[in-house]
Amino acid sequence: MSVEEHGLSHVIFVANNRLVRVRYSGEQQVLHTEQQSFFFYCPEHNSTFKGYFDGAIRVRKIKILFLATGQELKVNSAKFHNKVYQAIKDISTAIGLAENEIKLRDHQHLTFDIFAKDKGGANTLSHTFREIADRYESQRQSISSAHTSITYVIASIPMARRLLKGADIDYLSDEPFTKLYQKIESAFNKSCQANKIDQAALIANGLSPFVRYDENEAVKVTGELISIGVNPKNTETRFCVHWDADKLVDTIRLVFFADKSDETHHNYGKFVNQAIAAVIEFSDEVDWKKESDDIIVQVHQHIMLNV
Repeated sequence: MSVEEHGLSHVIFVANNRLVRVRYSGEQQVLHTEQQSFFFYCPEHNSTFKGYFDGAIRVRKIKILFLATGQELKVNSAKFHNKVYQAIKDISTAIGLAENEIKLRDHQHLTFDIFAKDKGGANTLSHTFREIADRYESQRQSISSAHTSITYVIASIPMARRLLKGADIDYLSDEPFTKLYQKIESAFNKSCQANKIDQAALIANGLSPFVRYDENEAVKVTGELISIGVNPKNTETRFCVHWDADKLVDTIRLVFFADKSDETHHNYGKFVNQAIAAVIEFSDEVDWKKESDDIIVQVHQHIMLNV
């Protein structure tokens, strides 16, 4: 049995006890930190079969990373999902696992500079947002009703010099950046309130956030990572703010979470537009220079089911 038999051309075996991250890049490369493995690739040009593991170390879990290839990723996403699903079923049978022993996570994200147009970018792309299972259903690919899904938007804001201007920073203090982060938090709160966003997080402590489905909505800090649990069924107001007054971070991250009502066909695009509007409002509050500085936004859609 081979994954190639299912028409899959970019598959990576990962057994190194690290969190797997996937990013777009014109240059294919892999970078490892103590707790994370970053896989950079271009879907149009890159494909490979490779493994990352140490045979002397028993890991907590094995991950098989299937990366979509080609040009029309969204159009072909249902077909790709089905190929992966069938490949996983074959793998499960080959190694003698019981049904539903393997977790299949389908992660999709769209990345763009929110101010590309202010920099003279003429090309725009319309994008219709729908919950993955609904989108697949319209493409005649059914997903088990037992699946879970989450949707969120992350805006990455570099700690540019202009953010420091006007902030009262006492470098002789043990917590010199308190007022800076209070200013940033105030801008974040105003932007959320103005755009009717009631579930969001501000991360400015140097940790790398990852969002996962969790009915208890726990937040856990482990080393270089901060894990944020999300339960879309919970519609109550929720704000998480994490910053360290003694640390000047390289990047501030704003995270906006969708609840179940946002994942309906009519509200999906509305949620994304609200998140984008909140980021723009935040940038106005902190006098961001839109024509020269980037704010990179990622719209994430995840589903998980057992195979």
